[in-house]
Amino acid sequence: MNQPVAKLTPTTGDQLKVQPIFHIPASQTTSPTVPLPETAPLKVALIGTAPSSRMMAPFADPSWKIWACSPGNMNLLPRVDLWFELHGNLLWPECKSYGEPYIEWLKKQTFPIYMQNQDYVPAAKTFPKDEMVKEFGKDFFTSSFSWMMAFAISQGAKEIALYGIDMASRDEYILQRPGFYFFRHVAQQRGIKVSAPNESDIMQAPGLYGYSEVTPFGRKILAREQEIKGRIEQMTAERNRLDHNINYLSGAVEDIDYVKSIWLGQG
Repeated sequence: MNQPVAKLTPTTGDQLKVQPIFHIPASQTTSPTVPLPETAPLKVALIGTAPSSRMMAPFADPSWKIWACSPGNMNLLPRVDLWFELHGNLLWPECKSYGEPYIEWLKKQTFPIYMQNQDYVPAAKTFPKDEMVKEFGKDFFTSSFSWMMAFAISQGAKEIALYGIDMASRDEYILQRPGFYFFRHVAQQRGIKVSAPNESDIMQAPGLYGYSEVTPFGRKILAREQEIKGRIEQMTAERNRLDHNINYLSGAVEDIDYVKSIWLGQG
């Protein structure tokens, strides 16, 4: 049974008052020779909407935090720990058709949500944009995933994995990939592991300007491109010739229709 021990507490003047407190058995304390368990390293999986690898994310592994975004992921992901919706135009006339149901869906979710402010979702948290810009500058925030990667880095992530993120369309490749490459570089410089499954090509770096095209592969792909363009030119010329012939014959049919309408009634 626990025995009370004395605790000295000051009262008035120079007198001390003795108060009993309960002694905590040594078995319930942490010995200085026994190290405390270290906090598990932060591992973050960023989830996009590309179907090639989206559902390959480690939803069933609790050691990973699942961070997602986009109305394209509504009602699809088995688990979400944090959501990012950083667009402020969801109710603009051209966006309302998907923005309104998306906002209503966000209001019903129990996971935390980062947004620009609380205009759309009162329970949302304000994303720390100014802090991110102060730490990383403002030149490379080219997509939601740039903001998400910056936030993961700032939170001390030790590993960042990318699922459903390809940035393969021409606009995405031109406008968004440079930001991703920047934050991948920042992460790697800080010792953070960045990865993606083989089903995604987001980790493929662009070629070295002036050098990549003179490699055997660069020369082959250029030759293949020229071959295909040449075939397109031939087919286009053939199509134009056929269009000309079709128009010529269509005119002949119109002439016949005219003759039929005027002359077939003559005896």
